[in-house]
Amino acid sequence: MRSAWARLGLRGRLAISIGTIVVLAFAAIFVAVRIQMSRESAVIQQEEGREVAAPGGAGERHEGAAASPIADAHSDVEKTIFLVGGLTLAAALLAGYLLAARTAAPLRRFAATATAVDAGDLTPRLHADPASAAELRALAEAFNHMLDRLDAAFSQQRRFVSDASHELRSPLTAVRGQLEVLARSESPDAGEVRRVERVAMAELARVERLVEEMLALARLDEGEGPRPRPLDAASFLRGIAADAPGRAEVGELAAGTLEADPELLARVVRNLLENGRRHAGGRVAVSSRAVGGRLLIAVDDDGPGIAAEERERVFDRFHRSDAARDRASGGSGLGLAISREIVEAHGGRIWAEPSSLGGARLCLELPGFTGRP
Repeated sequence: MRSAWARLGLRGRLAISIGTIVVLAFAAIFVAVRIQMSRESAVIQQEEGREVAAPGGAGERHEGAAASPIADAHSDVEKTIFLVGGLTLAAALLAGYLLAARTAAPLRRFAATATAVDAGDLTPRLHADPASAAELRALAEAFNHMLDRLDAAFSQQRRFVSDASHELRSPLTAVRGQLEVLARSESPDAGEVRRVERVAMAELARVERLVEEMLALARLDEGEGPRPRPLDAASFLRGIAADAPGRAEVGELAAGTLEADPELLARVVRNLLENGRRHAGGRVAVSSRAVGGRLLIAVDDDGPGIAAEERERVFDRFHRSDAARDRASGGSGLGLAISREIVEAHGGRIWAEPSSLGGARLCLELPGFTGRP
């Protein structure tokens, strides 16, 4: 029985369910009517019995003649109930089937779309009729939103693989070219060998840095969250600026305690300082200030700045506003993307804006800051 029910479609199940409800309802009505009619019949017979037994009564009563009208009335009522019940049951089964067919039609279209998506095609979308039930429209919107996110994720993944392949191929091609030049010389001098060694080591360092940054992004994508602990914000930023390559000016720093992961936050600040150093004309400065219960950290440079239309895209993976300059300076195009992932994992935000030094200002704002006088 259970297997037969499981094989039924939505139309069959709904029709049988409605039919069962109708049958039960008419059965209850039939039983109630029979009980009421039996009571009324008993009362009528009792009254007739009293009339016969009373003095001056009608005398002997013909019991069959008296009972016949009552039995006929019972029979007529039963026939009417069966007739109306049968017609109602047939109408209910038909209505249930048609209602289920109308309900199942969009679900079948949804299933066909899901099958196409399962085959690898993310372009189909569900189109719910405006006259459809609100639940079906909500299901279509949620399904389309899920497909949009999947499509965006797969597109981002494809771009990431393509960009990563290109970034890895460039230094390896450079190393191969240098080795081929060296191999064509029958007796290369020591200076040429050292030159090729420097170029090869520099390119391999780029590959190593790129692989490390890709692994960092992979760990962040897998949900490896920060491990926050209390940090002296001013001392922390001052130490990062002192250890960073080049000379970074330290501006006004907000005094207080910040709840953050020291290793991840240090990576963010170093990325911002390195980005500023690569594009600066000569000055890079770090500063911070309290904004309510949050800490705003800013890194300014006096370079060419970032165009307004590029300020959001600079945090995309492998994005470069000037590819040749960034590759020449050793940038991988992942530093700012990693920084955004880390900041958002802390519940903060990061953005770019014009700097008072004439270049770009990269800002990040983190929660969990407690200032002190």
